[in-house]
Amino acid sequence: MQCRRSLFRCSFFLVLSFVFSFNRHCPPSAFADEVVLTLKDAYSSALKEHEAIKIAEEGLYQSEQGRKKALSNVLPTLSADAGYTKYSSDKRSSFTVIQPDYSYNYSLKLGIPIYRGGREWSALRQAKYLLEAGEKGLSITRENVLMEVSSAYYGVLKVMREIEIKEADLKRAEERSRAASARFKVGEVTKAAVLRTDAEVAGIQAALTGVKRDLLVSQDRLSRLVGITLGFKLVEPPQKTAPSEGIEYLLKTALDNRDDYLKSKDEEEIAKEGIKYARGGFMPTLRLDGVYSWKDQDPISAAFFIRESIFASVTLSFPLYEGGLRVAEVKESESKLRAEELKRINLKKEIELEVREAYYNLEAISSATEFYRKQVSFAEENYNMVFKQFTYGLATNVDVIDANSTLVAAQESLANSTIDLQVAILELKRRMGVLLKEIEGEQ
Repeated sequence: MQCRRSLFRCSFFLVLSFVFSFNRHCPPSAFADEVVLTLKDAYSSALKEHEAIKIAEEGLYQSEQGRKKALSNVLPTLSADAGYTKYSSDKRSSFTVIQPDYSYNYSLKLGIPIYRGGREWSALRQAKYLLEAGEKGLSITRENVLMEVSSAYYGVLKVMREIEIKEADLKRAEERSRAASARFKVGEVTKAAVLRTDAEVAGIQAALTGVKRDLLVSQDRLSRLVGITLGFKLVEPPQKTAPSEGIEYLLKTALDNRDDYLKSKDEEEIAKEGIKYARGGFMPTLRLDGVYSWKDQDPISAAFFIRESIFASVTLSFPLYEGGLRVAEVKESESKLRAEELKRINLKKEIELEVREAYYNLEAISSATEFYRKQVSFAEENYNMVFKQFTYGLATNVDVIDANSTLVAAQESLANSTIDLQVAILELKRRMGVLLKEIEGEQ
């Protein structure tokens, strides 16, 4: 029995040692595949999952139902009625039945609206323009969501680059600390130089911790937009090129493609149809109704009882006086049209201003990026030279720290400017109204 227990214990420890050895030599990816999230994947997921887009889709669906309701006003109507009446007692005279014991009837009525002053057709055209405005509103929402996803995606990449810069800065600081310690041992520098480098290492480590926290926050924001749980890895998207056309071409493109500007034109057409609808209230209405009726009773009257009848009626109505309501409706609709025209003119000016602002911002960032590249090149060369001088005692610790600070600032500026350039290109395309079409064309 004791021999079996010993054998079991040996087998158990052998299995444990194998598992621990396997865990040490196998990378974490061997157990769980990390999700790779490209910018295209982020776009696709956001378009499917974001609540703002679903709300806009529901609004478009409601506009479609509104158009169907408007269409029903110009179509014939068919209704059926049936009734049954039970009396307390039948009453008779010497000639006929005055009140039967019971009676029942049913009828079919076909109503055809012939003329309503054109209001029904005006309402149908308004519904059509409302549907088109709803489609453009959905496109606006989709484009705004895509721009938010782009900013969040590049925001994560920006923080990741900052972490890389901080980690490289930490390695250089540790290298300076080792060099200072080596020179202190041979009496070339004082203890203060060693402490200064150690303090710098601790400061960089603290800064790196803060940046890693920023990475978690930016990842949470991206995860919220695209509807994907955390644990994904981003891929650097291909570099986008800025539009090469001049500012006048960009302005014309914006006015031809911006959905909010096109939507304002639809809203202006809706206001015009509103005037026609209000003026239709002054016109007469004409309606045709056809009825089939059948009735029965017990006992049946001996005279003037018609069991089945078919008849048609034409109704012509003239609005004479309603207390000034129609005049007020016309003036109100005319005021709405003037307001929509002013909104469109104001929006046009705002669009031109937005495009110019995005264009100038893109030019400034592009120009600054080239200068930052030169600055990084000079700062790297300067740091390598100063650090080499420090190792041979030809430069002080302060000189090295100053050169390193210049290098880190240049690297961060270049990294931020490179990311900002891509976001600025997307923002310019959004303000031109071509971002959504371009992204959907790439999907």
